[in-house]
Amino acid sequence: MTKKTGRRYEVELDWYYISKDSLRRWILYILLALAVAGAGYFILRPGPDNVAARATREVAAAGEMVDKAQALPEASRIREELDAASAKLEQARGALKAGKSQEAVVSAVEAQSIAKRLLGGLATFRGDATILDTGGRAEVQRAARSTWEAARVGMRLYEGDFIKTGANGGAHVMASDGTMYRISAETLFEVHRSTVVSVGPEADKRRSEIKFIVGTVDVNTGEGSRSIVRTDAATANIASRSSVGLDVDKSKSTGLSTYRGEATLSTQGASVTLRERERAVASGGTGLISEKVHLPETPRLLRPEDNVTFDARKKEPIHIGWSAAKEATRYRLQIAQSRLFIPDTIIVDLADRTRTEATVTVNEEGAFFWRVAALGKGNLSSEWSAARKFKVLSDASRTTGPDTVPPDLVVQRPQVNGTLVIVTGRTEPGATVTVNGEPADTDAAGSFKKIISVAREGLNTIEVRAVDGAGNQTVRRENVVIQIF
Repeated sequence: MTKKTGRRYEVELDWYYISKDSLRRWILYILLALAVAGAGYFILRPGPDNVAARATREVAAAGEMVDKAQALPEASRIREELDAASAKLEQARGALKAGKSQEAVVSAVEAQSIAKRLLGGLATFRGDATILDTGGRAEVQRAARSTWEAARVGMRLYEGDFIKTGANGGAHVMASDGTMYRISAETLFEVHRSTVVSVGPEADKRRSEIKFIVGTVDVNTGEGSRSIVRTDAATANIASRSSVGLDVDKSKSTGLSTYRGEATLSTQGASVTLRERERAVASGGTGLISEKVHLPETPRLLRPEDNVTFDARKKEPIHIGWSAAKEATRYRLQIAQSRLFIPDTIIVDLADRTRTEATVTVNEEGAFFWRVAALGKGNLSSEWSAARKFKVLSDASRTTGPDTVPPDLVVQRPQVNGTLVIVTGRTEPGATVTVNGEPADTDAAGSFKKIISVAREGLNTIEVRAVDGAGNQTVRRENVVIQIF
């Protein structure tokens, strides 16, 4: 047997001695830690009493916040959101009373979330409708007020607000559910709250509502929206994905023309459902509704192409053409300097065209919009075609050398209404403008406007691009925040 040296023995003995001592200490530490953790778990764990206490606190906090929201000056305008917060609060109180503490916490926190939005002003910011475009004389009277103020692009409208247009006025109004109201001259209507349809095949879809007093308005509903239009004589219930025209005359008779989709015209004693290209009239004071009549087809514009530029110095004739429409006996052509076709801006109004073409000469510079409608028997009119635009500009400003200078581009701060973004600005005359790749309306002076829909919630980038005739381009980008309610 080999004898170990003292040095070797001492090293091994020391190693074993330290290991055993360390092991004892670490075992002691682990046992102490387990004991402390176990005690902490039993002391601090969220037992039934703790969850119940939290539920009581959350319900009380939700009640205080909802009460504060109910006391807001604009409470009548945010009634739908307030009702939703109150419903969640009642669910929380009911769950707490039934001993379902966790459910009470969840409902109370949801009620708090809605109330926080209201107290932060988000619902007030949205409004029930927004003015997207206006021209000529257009005015707004706020609810419970007797004075009128000029309508402005981007102005929010709320329940009880009135909007009216003069003999040379017009406006486009977008409801919070996405329904578009195109208001003609000498029209008056009242904005009502948007609601959610709770029964029937249209359940869970949003529904806008207006009280239509007198005049003419075109209504376009979207995929997830519908509209109720009330008059003194009748009610028009307009389905989703529909395009209709409504008119109310001085005798209070209400005419409803359905160009696309479906709408129901009702009085206290009668009701009729209108489908594509049908019209009926509810007589004021009698409750009677006329028989349905058929409307002509809407013409399609063929030439010139949209946004074409003509040389003002050449004074060349402009050849306009459109498709033949079924059941049309003649056509009406309008050319205006306003996209709203306000009466004072209409420079051509021909209502007796039997052919599907016309030749016009424009002797002044500017941007011009044109549209066509088909007229049938009894002077029944189709829907106006979508408008096209052409420009008449002078080449005098062009130089002989190559143009390498990018166009000026100024973009105003975009206005946000729900998922819709209104972009306006100006560029050099003759340049074309796109917003997120979509062409914008640009007049002869270079001012432009575009309304786009942004579906993604949160921060989004809007890209505006201006391109001149030589192909030079300028790009501007603006960030907007989309909040979907």
